[in-house]
Amino acid sequence: MKQVFRVLLLPVCLGLVAMPLAQVALADRGMVPIGDVSVYGPGQKAIIAWNGDEEIMILSTDVSASGDSQVLEILPLPSEPKVEKGDFASFEQVNKLIEEHFPRHWWDGFRKGMLSPGEGVEIIFHEKIGAHDITVVKAADAPELVLWAENFLEDAGIEHEISSPKLESLVSDYIARDIDYFVFDLIEVTSEPKSIEPIVYRFDSDFLYYPLKISTLAEGWTDINLFLLTPEPANLHWLPRGSELPHGLQMGKFYGTHGAPPIQFKLTKEELASIDKDVAALLEGDVWLTAVAYHGDLAGLTRDLIIGWISPDAKLVFDCCQGRCASEQESQAVIGTFSNTIVAYGLAITPTPCYELTAELIIPPTFAYPPTVIIDVTSQEKPGFCIECLGEVLFRAKIADLVPGLYDIVVQYQGKVIGRERVFLPLSSISQYFELPSQATLEAHAPEGALEVYVRNGSEIEALDPDTVVKAKLKGSDMKLHPAYLQFNEATREMMVEINDVLAIVKVSPNCQLKIQDSRLFLDTEYRLLPVSVMPQQAAASLEVEPRSIELKVIDDKAVYEIQGVTHKELLGFVSREMRIEGQVDAATGEVVKRELPLLSQSLLAKAYTWLKTLSVIGKPLMNLL
Repeated sequence: MKQVFRVLLLPVCLGLVAMPLAQVALADRGMVPIGDVSVYGPGQKAIIAWNGDEEIMILSTDVSASGDSQVLEILPLPSEPKVEKGDFASFEQVNKLIEEHFPRHWWDGFRKGMLSPGEGVEIIFHEKIGAHDITVVKAADAPELVLWAENFLEDAGIEHEISSPKLESLVSDYIARDIDYFVFDLIEVTSEPKSIEPIVYRFDSDFLYYPLKISTLAEGWTDINLFLLTPEPANLHWLPRGSELPHGLQMGKFYGTHGAPPIQFKLTKEELASIDKDVAALLEGDVWLTAVAYHGDLAGLTRDLIIGWISPDAKLVFDCCQGRCASEQESQAVIGTFSNTIVAYGLAITPTPCYELTAELIIPPTFAYPPTVIIDVTSQEKPGFCIECLGEVLFRAKIADLVPGLYDIVVQYQGKVIGRERVFLPLSSISQYFELPSQATLEAHAPEGALEVYVRNGSEIEALDPDTVVKAKLKGSDMKLHPAYLQFNEATREMMVEINDVLAIVKVSPNCQLKIQDSRLFLDTEYRLLPVSVMPQQAAASLEVEPRSIELKVIDDKAVYEIQGVTHKELLGFVSREMRIEGQVDAATGEVVKRELPLLSQSLLAKAYTWLKTLSVIGKPLMNLL
C-alpha cells in the first residue's frame, strides 16, 4: 500500500507566547477542531498487534461535530511510524471471530446486545470519512510543536490558534517519556456521526502501546474498544513495573446465557491472516486475542496503555555430584522454596557415570504473569576410561534474587522437561520492611493518578516510599490477628496484599483507597469505610476453587473479592475436566455474591452427546437383561 506520510524535523526557535484557544470541545485522540464548533468523539476502536519489538496499530475513531468542520487529529507515538490505509474488514473479522469462539444458541435469539458498552465490546460503524491528510513530526519541545502545528494549518489555508496550556502540558509529558513522534491528521467531519476510515500505523516499540492520556483534551464520556493481539494472553490483573493502565480499563466480556466470560482466546494462523496479512506476518507461533474496553469519563484517562516485558533479575547457583550407576530409569527433578530462594533437586540419566553437568538460567521475556524461569541442564562426557553402565548424576540448583511473587519454574535436561512447579515467593521472605504499629493508621491514596502512602501515629504523619514493604497484623472475622504484608506498585497503582501467604491485589483509585485502622483492613470510597473481615483464603474456600488471581475491589458499595480460579468437575459423571471459575465473595461476610461457569467447549459437548447417544442405543438391551 502506498505510504502517505512525511517526517519533518522541527527547527530550533525561540519559544512561543501563549495565545488563547477558541472556546471549543476537543475530542478523542487529541482532536483539535478548526473553527468555532464542538467536536464529539463517541468512541475509539483499535486492533493492536505486538511481538515484543514492533507494533501494528489499526485505528478508527467515531466522531461528529455541531457543524461541518475540519479537525486536526494529534496522535503521539514512541517511534517513527509507517502509515498506510487500513480496512474496516479487519474489525468486521475480529467481530466474526469473537462470535465464532463464543457461539450463540437458539435460546439466545431474543438477547440483543451481547457486548454491553463499557464492560464488553461493541463494534458500530456509520460510514467512512474522506481521505486523510497525514504528516508525522518528531518534536523535542512542546511550544515548538504547537507553533509548527499552527504554521501547518496556515500553509493549508486555515487560520486558527490551537495553543493552550493543557495541550502544551500533555505534549511536554509525552516528550519527557521519549514518546516524541506525533501524527497530524487533517480530516473533515459533519454533524452526522461517522467512523473515520481506519489507518494502519507500524512502528518499533519494546512495549505494547496505545495513547489514551491525549484524550483528556476532551470532556465527556466515551467508549473505547481495543483488541490486543499478542504472543501470550494479556493479564490486566498482573502487570510488570513500568506498565501503565488507566483506571477503568478492563477486559471485555461476552454476555451470554452462561454468564459473561472474558473475551480472550487463541487464534489459528488462518484466523489471524483473515484479520490482516501484515499482522499475521508480524506475529509467529501462538497468538492470543484479548478484548479491552473503557466506558467512562475522558478525564479518567490519566495514563496511556503500556504493557512491557517482565524480565526478572536472578542468580543461579548449581552443582552436581560424582556420577554413579543408575538406580532410576528417568531423569527427574523436584522444586520448592526455602526462605526467599527457589531450590531444585534432581538426577540426570547419562550414557555412563562419567558425565558432568552444567546449567544455565533462562528467563524468556514475557508480559504474561506469572513469568517462566527455566533451569536448563546439559551434560558433557569426561575424558578417560569409564565403567559400562547407565549412569545417573545428582544435582542441586538454587535461584536467588527474585522479587516476591508467583513464578513458573521449569527444570529441563537435554531439552526435555523433567520438573515443573508453580511457586510463590512470599513478601514475608523479605528481611527489610516497615512494621506498622498496632495503634497507627496506614492510608494509600491515588490523587490524580499518583500513588501516595503514609502512616498516621498520633499527631505524627510519615510518608512512605511506594517501594517499601509494610508488615501489619489484621483482625479477621474469626477475631484473630493474621500476619499481612503489603507492597505497592507506583506505576500501576496496584497493591499486593499478602495475608497468610495468600495474595490479593488492590487497585487504588480515587474511588477505592486502602486503609488499615486499629488492625482492621478497609476499602475507603471517600464516603464510607467498607470493612474487609474475610481473609483471601477464606474467600477462595467459599467459592470452592484453587485461586489463580484474587482482586479486592468495590462493587455496589461493598468490599468484594473478585476471584479467578480452577476446579475439577465431571461432565454428566464421566467426562472429567478442569473448569475455570470466576466469582465474587463479600469481603465482610464471606457470602458468595456471584459465581460464573464458562461455556462448555464444543468438543466437550460433542463428547457428551456421543455418550448420550450410545447410552440411548444400548439402554433398551440393558433394560431387557434386568
